[in-house]
This record gives sequence, C-alpha cells and structure tokens, in this order.
Amino acid sequence: MKSVLLTVLIFTGTNLLAQPVELKKTKISDDISIELPTRFSPLTNQEINQKFISYRKPLAVYGDEARVVDFGVNVSFTSWGNEDLSLMKQFFKSSILNLYDTVVMLNEGMEEINGVQYAVFEFVSSVRGEENSFVHDDTISKYTYLQYALVNGKTLLFNISCPARARGKWAPVAHEMMHSIKIKKSF
Repeated sequence: MKSVLLTVLIFTGTNLLAQPVELKKTKISDDISIELPTRFSPLTNQEINQKFISYRKPLAVYGDEARVVDFGVNVSFTSWGNEDLSLMKQFFKSSILNLYDTVVMLNEGMEEINGVQYAVFEFVSSVRGEENSFVHDDTISKYTYLQYALVNGKTLLFNISCPARARGKWAPVAHEMMHSIKIKKSF
C-alpha cells in the first residue's frame, strides 16, 4: 500500500504537498502597489540584464527563490490617451502573436481593476530552439499573464510568467496578484 501511495505522489507531482502561496502588499513605487508572494524578492541588476533584453530598464522585477517565476512592471511614455486602450489592445495582441512560434490564448479582454481599465492577455507560448545553433535548444513553453494600462500619458505593463508546466500552481496566484494592483491617481 505504501508503494502505491508513493508511486501516485511521484506521478502526480508534489502539488498535493505544496504550500499555498501567501501574498503580501508590496510597494512598487510611490504610486503603485501589488500583493506579491512573500517568497518573491527583487532581481539584481545583473539578473535583470541576463534575463531580459531591453533598452529600457523595468520599473521593478521580482522573482521566486529559484528565479523561474518572474513578475515585472514596465512604464513608458505614450502619446495614446486613456480612451485609446481598446485600440492599443489590438496592437498588443498582434505583437504577442508575432513574438512567439505558437500562442494559445487562454483569456483576452478588457477589465477594470481598482478603478483602472486594463487590456488583459493570458496565454501559453512556445519558442522552438534553433536547429542550426551549436547547442540545440529544446522548445521553451511559458505561461504568461499580461495587463496593460494607459494612465496619464504612460503605458504600464504588468506581467507574470513561469514555465508552462507550472501553470497549474501559478495561474491562480497570477490572477490574485493582478487583481490586487493599485495605482494612485497622482501617478
């Protein structure tokens, strides 16, 4: 009987033994707060530079202890008005679809959270490894939850991503996190 139970646990993963993810209010900036997992910590500049290719440094990036689950906030100035979000959503979707080899869209829409309107995208994406590279990489699949907002001449992007195989654990946490975002009117 013990061997049957052990076999079941091995094949079903450790999710049965996993602790629930506790969240705590985290101040991202003077005007932005969110509830993040208590075990998340800010990435160092070196970690950010290694993981993300961008000419503009994110406002904040946090990760789990293993640095496989990431949460980030980006801010950029825009000439789009707050009322243009539904139009911008179409551009965001096109960019997402063109960035990956495959995209399975799980959720897409407009949502008001704590008085701010967001374009929301939740998807699983895959990027195939390069066949002609010296090191043949396997396909990389990720679960991603994105929220875009236009606020006072700025585009805000909130995102959380993890390996697709961890989606079962992190999707409910991502929803809870993203629905806890608060942006002060003074932003």
